Amino acid sequence: MMHMLSQTGGPGANAFTQIDDGTYFERLPEKDAFVQIIDSYRLRIEDEYTFHGDAGGFYAGEVPLPDFRRYLNRAEKRVCDKMVVDRAQWSDWYSAVENVDIMQHYGDNMMPMKLRMVAEKVEGSNVMAR
Repeated sequence: MMHMLSQTGGPGANAFTQIDDGTYFERLPEKDAFVQIIDSYRLRIEDEYTFHGDAGGFYAGEVPLPDFRRYLNRAEKRVCDKMVVDRAQWSDWYSAVENVDIMQHYGDNMMPMKLRMVAEKVEGSNVMAR
């Protein structure tokens, strides 16, 4: 496993700064980012129980998924909020995007459909069904 928070130099040397400024997950492969978000949740639940006696998630005998989803939403919001307002980022929401832009950016002619399917899952409906 990679040690992303190294203080001695190398790839993880600036991780604390990147966490602080909200850019930490940008350099990680998606799977690694999600694993670290999951682990940060698990550690947070452990710390809340250890330091405050707050029993949440499985400590309280609960199914942890609803609480984790709230945590994940907050984590994603923080990462996304930073990226969408940075005009230097591809994901800048001040720039219109069309099918051809998406296909060129991702190098995948099916990516517009994939992204629409993701949006349907997030929103719970198809935009054409309105």
